[in-house]
Amino acid sequence: MNPQDMKPKRDPWYRSKTFKRFRRNPLAIVGSLLLLGFVVVALLAPAITAPQLANTPSARPCLRDLGVKRSEAVEALRNPLNAVFWKAVLAPPRSCYNIPRASFSPLPKPPSKKHPMGLSGDSYDILYGLTWGTRTAFYVGFLVVGISLAIGIVIGGLSGFLGGATDNLIMRVTDVMLSFPGLVFVMIVSVIFGSGLTTVMLALALIRWAGYARFFRGDILRTKAQDFVDAARALGASPLRVFLKHVLPNAIGTLLILASMDVGAIVLTASGLSFLGLGAPVGYADWGQMISFARGYILGTAQGTPFDFWYVWIYPTLMLVLFGLAWNLLGDAVRDALDPKS
Repeated sequence: MNPQDMKPKRDPWYRSKTFKRFRRNPLAIVGSLLLLGFVVVALLAPAITAPQLANTPSARPCLRDLGVKRSEAVEALRNPLNAVFWKAVLAPPRSCYNIPRASFSPLPKPPSKKHPMGLSGDSYDILYGLTWGTRTAFYVGFLVVGISLAIGIVIGGLSGFLGGATDNLIMRVTDVMLSFPGLVFVMIVSVIFGSGLTTVMLALALIRWAGYARFFRGDILRTKAQDFVDAARALGASPLRVFLKHVLPNAIGTLLILASMDVGAIVLTASGLSFLGLGAPVGYADWGQMISFARGYILGTAQGTPFDFWYVWIYPTLMLVLFGLAWNLLGDAVRDALDPKS
């Protein structure tokens, strides 16, 4: 008999029990579809907002940096066979994230053919801010979670692996970081180093790694106590090999699920700071910035009735809610799929 035939055959991932549990969960499908929709909007933001880029004078810096003429902008940005399309999709210049300002009228304007979702306070285009703000949301969420997760894995891993006095020292430093109120810490950093989206992201990453480190250290200690780890040690495996091959792969799964659920929370926090004027600069495509443009018109004006300008705040609010909901539903579904006892 061929020895290869004696090896157990593994089913493809799409036939695994984990994926079957995932796809049978209706909330998993809803979360996946919502997230897929945001990904499509983020990737196709240049094509979606091509008319605004071509017809709004304040959007000309973006077209200039893309190297396309105003008369050719719509066709070039919506044609996948054009090099400008892929440049705008994959590596758009920073100037394209600035929301076009249609005029200098202080009052919002209702949806029209030229501006399908209307204009916010100070006449910023709402559709443009929402679509390019989706790119900003992914950028902020992935970068902050990635940095804080990397720091948390290294510090939590060292603490759980080394143990003893080193573990005690690292955990006391972690306790100090956890004692800081996150919002206050970010505000202090913004005051010291200046407000801006980059400052906010770095401050959020510096304050959130502590939670990941403590959580990961607990999972490592739990995994180290399992029988299969003792068996690996009994077979003569070195401590480093035991950690890298047996402990780390079995301890990191829950942390990754937790991190995925935090992406939505990070974006919500960053948007709140932008609303307060500590995050994205004025005119930058950010959902919190869009709501900040709308706060003077949420209840209408003295001459009008409440909710006359509903369109200036309802769209960015819905984007924030749905983005956070998508990540939470997806994280819950993955956790349930990986836990056969749930």
